[in-house]
Amino acid sequence: MDPVSRLLSERERNPSALLPFVVLAIGLHAGAATGIWIAGRSGSTLPAHLPSVSVRLVRPETILPRGPRSVPAHRADAPRPQARPTPPPQPEPKATEPPLTEPVRRASETAMAAPGARATPAPAPPASEGEASGGLSVGGGTDTPGIPSDFQFTYYVERMLALIEARWYKPPVSGSPRACVRFTIARSGRVDGIQLEESSGVPSYDRAALRALYAANPLPPLPPAYPKSTLTVHLSFSE
Repeated sequence: MDPVSRLLSERERNPSALLPFVVLAIGLHAGAATGIWIAGRSGSTLPAHLPSVSVRLVRPETILPRGPRSVPAHRADAPRPQARPTPPPQPEPKATEPPLTEPVRRASETAMAAPGARATPAPAPPASEGEASGGLSVGGGTDTPGIPSDFQFTYYVERMLALIEARWYKPPVSGSPRACVRFTIARSGRVDGIQLEESSGVPSYDRAALRALYAANPLPPLPPAYPKSTLTVHLSFSE
């Protein structure tokens, strides 16, 4: 016989062995039911605490609508503001035509000129020999002119002399020395061919004249109206 069949047959022969367990289970269930009933009874006797809410009654006529405030109408007997009399219109001043000045006349004459005619600018006076800026002068000690006769741009010569003189530091010498220097200005303003044509007899004075030209290099470009590509200048440095 297997163990399971043997265990079942033993339980059938001894049915009183399960009785204590059955009685214990019935007693536990009865006690639990009694405790639940007693707890329910005791809880139902306690007063319930509910939150209190205060209510205030407001009459409808005390509620005022929120809207724009009404503007009181003007009283019928209130005096009305009187309109101010408008002043009569004054006549506008007539614009007087300004007198025709000389520049306006010239512009009118130019505008009335025949189409295709162009204004020819007046040529500048040629730079004269010996034109000086401080101790500098155009022209050398030889018979060669300081600048060519076809170079008629005096403003360029004055600018050139001012730039060179600003870089000429005269050494302290006695007497009235004079040094002549020859150089060439290219179309772009670059100075080339600087050489001493006539010495002053004082080496420091000659070197100061040459240094002024090297320091002023390059000069402003040649005027566009000048037809040649270079300009040869003979310049004198004197006290």
